[in-house]
Amino acid sequence: MNGFPKTLKTKEDFYNCLSMVSRGELEAADLLAKIESMERQRFICCPAVEVAAEKKAVTVMYCDEAAVGMKFTAGNVSGSITAVVHKQSEEAAAAGQEGNDLTALTLSKAVAAGTDTISLEISKMVAGMTPDDFNALKGVLKQYE
Repeated sequence: MNGFPKTLKTKEDFYNCLSMVSRGELEAADLLAKIESMERQRFICCPAVEVAAEKKAVTVMYCDEAAVGMKFTAGNVSGSITAVVHKQSEEAAAAGQEGNDLTALTLSKAVAAGTDTISLEISKMVAGMTPDDFNALKGVLKQYE
């Protein structure tokens, strides 16, 4: 294989690329970027509309996938969702729109007041890799920085 592969679909593909890095055929930074990109596919990023004063409640744009027990990250805070309520904003109701346009999330941990995005974990595995696999690959790549 010459150069960076166009697609990486399996765990084996990533480990083959790691071998290429060790032989000097690929840049470690390029593989790291690809790993981080793939890892982000485990999450849905929801824009935060409002963070409640107690910071354990966040309202996001409507997210049908949100569910109780789902894991979240917001900045350096991770936890789980303890309650989900889909609702319609006052603006949408006043405009005569039908349906929900907001989702209120109650969280197990408080997030920062300025939180603008909350990431909801939709899958533990991507490309046959767990979070531990991603961390292991990134750990090995650190020696090539």
